[in-house]
Amino acid sequence: MQGWLEGFKRLAERGGRFTLSTAIFAVVTISPAYAADAEAESVCITCHAELEGELQAPAVEWPKSAHAKAGVMCQDCHGGDPSDMELAMKTKGYKPRPKRDEIAKMCARCHADPLRMRQYNLRTDQFDLYTSSVHGRKMAEHDLEPATCVDCHGKHEIRKIDDPFSSVNRANVAKTCGTCHSNQKIMEKRKIPFNQYELYKGSVHGQAYFERHDLGVPTCINCHSNHGIQKPQQMTTRFICAECHIEQADAYKKSRHWAAAQESGKPLCIHCHGNHAIVRPTSEKFSAPGDLNCLSCHQKNSIQMETAAALGTAITTAKAELDKAKSAMKGMEQWSGSGFETSQLKANLAKAGKMYTGMRTAAHSLNAVAVKADGEAVKQISASITGEVDRMMRELRIRKIGLAVTWLVAVLFSVAVWQRARYCKRD
Repeated sequence: MQGWLEGFKRLAERGGRFTLSTAIFAVVTISPAYAADAEAESVCITCHAELEGELQAPAVEWPKSAHAKAGVMCQDCHGGDPSDMELAMKTKGYKPRPKRDEIAKMCARCHADPLRMRQYNLRTDQFDLYTSSVHGRKMAEHDLEPATCVDCHGKHEIRKIDDPFSSVNRANVAKTCGTCHSNQKIMEKRKIPFNQYELYKGSVHGQAYFERHDLGVPTCINCHSNHGIQKPQQMTTRFICAECHIEQADAYKKSRHWAAAQESGKPLCIHCHGNHAIVRPTSEKFSAPGDLNCLSCHQKNSIQMETAAALGTAITTAKAELDKAKSAMKGMEQWSGSGFETSQLKANLAKAGKMYTGMRTAAHSLNAVAVKADGEAVKQISASITGEVDRMMRELRIRKIGLAVTWLVAVLFSVAVWQRARYCKRD
């Protein structure tokens, strides 16, 4: 504590003001969570707590960081003497703010050190990945606008990746990437679209991510990586969809499209589904005009479009029968207590649904014969479900009519008995 008392004394001698914020920062930073012993005490926090705006930020943000919890202090990044108010910024290689092209190397002093990182179970290759990435290569060319460590992780309030308030937490990383990639000024000078973030928000992935808070769907880092980001034109990025969509990729590799992609680089997933603005495909993809549909590459009356039409028809007709069966089952379930056993029908409906999903996956193989055969099986199962539900509903209606007639006869008989009773009573 002696170091802190001396710091307060010197702050007073220089005209510093003792405020509530000073007391709070003093208490926070000398607590066991942030300072294990007297050596961890720092006049940096004392001084910055008295400042305003951007200069106060380090004192506000650092205590909440992973670095504070790990005992990484101001001088570890900025140098200087943290024990002396007068000499803090005059000794030991003090650097007030590192240059942008020096930040990654500064962070790597610790994060590329296996001995230091071993205790935290952290990787030590991030710096090597970054220097080989599109961001790192541009930075090496003295372009200071590409992202570096602090742009993604923050400056002083650097939190662990599993912290929900971390800028690189899975729930926040898309927004973090969008900070730069939605900047029109920065992106236009590099001839890069600046609407990827908005497109992603409207995509099937983005809707699940933002609206349903499904953190299992792909976000920026799943497709582009994090520290080792490369140009999206590379095959590893353009075919990254196969990492999640394994069955679709296996079917695709059996198609003529895959053979063509080995020679010319297309068509790949992005040529049919897009990249950031991916939507759930429908059977219209096989026949309707559109930049990502079959007609965007193939002539209308070509043999390729005959295959596309066969695939589209098989999927469309199978879906129609399956939807009828689902609707019939839904109507049946509304008549709870009808006395009919429907567990087998539900099992058959689930089987048909699974087969239909398999059809959509198999369509990537362009094997129209196999897809059509699966479609016929789906239609047959669905039609049998619909037919059986219709039979049950007819029987149920007959039961209801019989019940209504029974009640009517019972009421009429009761009325007749009552009338007869009255007549006998008068006699």
